[in-house]
Amino acid sequence: MAKFYTWSEIRTKIEQDLDLEDEDFVRPAELLSYTNEAIDEAEAEIHGLYEDYFLTRGTITLVVDTDEYALPANIYAHKIRKLVYDNAGRVYAVDRIKDWGKFEEYSIQKNYGTGEIYRYFILNSTAGEPKVLLVPKAKEAGAFIQIWYLRNANRLEVDADVCDIPEFINFIFQYVKVRVYEKEGHPNLPKAVADLEQQRAQMTSTLAAMVPDAGNEIEADLSAYEEMS
Repeated sequence: MAKFYTWSEIRTKIEQDLDLEDEDFVRPAELLSYTNEAIDEAEAEIHGLYEDYFLTRGTITLVVDTDEYALPANIYAHKIRKLVYDNAGRVYAVDRIKDWGKFEEYSIQKNYGTGEIYRYFILNSTAGEPKVLLVPKAKEAGAFIQIWYLRNANRLEVDADVCDIPEFINFIFQYVKVRVYEKEGHPNLPKAVADLEQQRAQMTSTLAAMVPDAGNEIEADLSAYEEMS
């Protein structure tokens, strides 16, 4: 099993590798900032190539006559994989309403309420508060919708915080080293950049081949046919 490094362990290794223990040119706060930059960079690569690496789930609790529901605080870029309604043995996918029809559909359901099942789209009216807009409004109260979504990678703030990208920790280390060398004007910067790109290539190659069950068949997307039925 891969090792999960804490921020304390990451900082200690970088300081030792770069002989930073007894100098204050690069402050601990800067190292922390560089490390979180590296996590952001790795996270973007991961979501682009194997998004289910950060798959998680939560629950949307319905409130009668309410159609707006907050997204999970740790969701990445509004990336919902699936909403599933599950109540008393009735289970179905809560599908996203396609762009070309969502406004008309919302108005029809709001005024006439003929819908038998829930559907949704994303509403982003207030900065920092994206919402699931449920169509029609909830007709019942309860934790009946499961939300499967892609979360953010863990950011580091205090010593005990854990970097949850253990397979690619060497990319994190090398990214920080490059940023330190940039600040110092270090003569080894070109080699450090080349080593970083080597780590990036290794990471993307690993992600491209990463599947949960060792199967490599391409799944057919039949959603277009389902929407026509």
